Amino acid sequence: MILDTLDNVSSLAALSPAFAEAAAFLAATDLAALEPGRFDVGTRGASVIVACGGARRADEGRLEAHRRFIDIQVLLAGRESIGWRPLAACRAPEADYDPATDLQFFADPPQAWLPLEPGQFAVFWPADAHLPQVGEGDMRKVVVKVPVQEG
Repeated sequence: MILDTLDNVSSLAALSPAFAEAAAFLAATDLAALEPGRFDVGTRGASVIVACGGARRADEGRLEAHRRFIDIQVLLAGRESIGWRPLAACRAPEADYDPATDLQFFADPPQAWLPLEPGQFAVFWPADAHLPQVGEGDMRKVVVKVPVQEG
């Protein structure tokens, strides 16, 4: 897991060509002007989800994990805390991994909480189970899904 500010998002470019495209998109785009929805970005298989809406309570969510994509979660407005637990420490899967949605949910509680302020981002690898969108009030965020293996 990585926590940083958008001022330093270009440091992700060294990780892979797909991360380089994602970092360039985040650095060069007026994120606040994006319409809610999902769209592809770049040529290396990354996509962007723009979400607006109310936060949830911690007891309303479940830890989730992905295998094919790495999440770069960027908070634009509101306050958010993201629960985290190492995937290896998750003992209570709610169902098998679903390759169609690249999701598996767990009933385990988060081990730690990561508070995000607007202008910060967090990166969650496949080894990071996470519970996003916990907070109060409305929030606006962008999630960039970066493929583990470029396609």
